[in-house]
Amino acid sequence: MTFTYKQTKIHYTSSGEGEPIILLHGFLENATMWRTLQKELSKTLSVYALDLPGHGETEAIGYIHSMEDYAALVLAFADFKKLETFSLIGHSMGGYVALALAELNPRACLGRVRLRALDGQAGSEKIDKLILLNSSFLADSETKQKERNRAITMIQKYPDAFISMAVKHLFLPKDQKRLSAEINTAVLEAKKCSQQGIINTLKGMRDRKERTEVLKKLKDKSLLILGKEDKVVNFEKTKYLAVEMGIDLEILPGGHMSYIEHPDLLLRTVQEFLSR
Repeated sequence: MTFTYKQTKIHYTSSGEGEPIILLHGFLENATMWRTLQKELSKTLSVYALDLPGHGETEAIGYIHSMEDYAALVLAFADFKKLETFSLIGHSMGGYVALALAELNPRACLGRVRLRALDGQAGSEKIDKLILLNSSFLADSETKQKERNRAITMIQKYPDAFISMAVKHLFLPKDQKRLSAEINTAVLEAKKCSQQGIINTLKGMRDRKERTEVLKKLKDKSLLILGKEDKVVNFEKTKYLAVEMGIDLEILPGGHMSYIEHPDLLLRTVQEFLSR
C-alpha cells in the first residue's frame, strides 16, 4: 500500500484492528524487519509499518533525510489514516525519528505540510506509548560524525561492499554463524536502499540533535529496550542517563538486533509494556 507525501509514494503495510501503533525501522532496514512482531501485535492492534524515504520500496526525497523530515512524514501518515493518537516503536534510527516526532509542534509542521491530524496538539501529545528499541536519545559524538562522513565517501565508491559490511557490523561476531541466514536476508533488504537514500540518511543521522529532555518529558509512557552487548549505540551512557531520568528500561541479552537475536523475549517485553 502507498500514500503520497511530497509527490513521493510512501510504501507501508497495515494489519490488524484495535488501537493504532506505528513501527519505524532503522538505517538500511525497511518495513519487512517487523514481519514477525507485526504478525503478533496485529492480533490485538492496528499495526502500520512504513518504508521511510530511501529505504525499501520508497524513493529518496531531496538531499538530506533529517530526523525532523522523517517525523513530519510520520505525522502526515497519521493524518492520512486519521489517527488522533498512536503508539510508536522505533528501532535504532526509528527511535531517533520517534523522538523528533515528539518534539515537533503544530506551527512548525503546518509550515511545511498540512497536518489535519495534529489538530493543535504537539507531537508528544499524539503519542500514547513510545518504545525505543536498540536506540538512544543522544546525538552523534564527534568521532561518530566522522565515521558517518567516511561512510558517505565509501557508499559513493563501493556501494555493495559498504552495505554488506554495514549490515554485518550490526550483529555480534559470535552470532555471525548462528544467524547467517538472517544476516543474508538483512543484506538483501538493505540493498533495496538507493545510493542517494543511504547518503541522505547518513547526513540526517549525523546532524541529529540530542533529545534527552524530550524523552524525559515522555518518561511516564516510554520504554527503552537495550541489548546488553550492543556496540552500535553508546550502551553505558544511554543506560546510565535512562536510569538517572527514571525511564522504564529493559536490558535484553545480545546486541543491536534484538528483533532477530531474541524475537520471543522481545515480543513478551513489548506486549507487557503495551498492555499496561
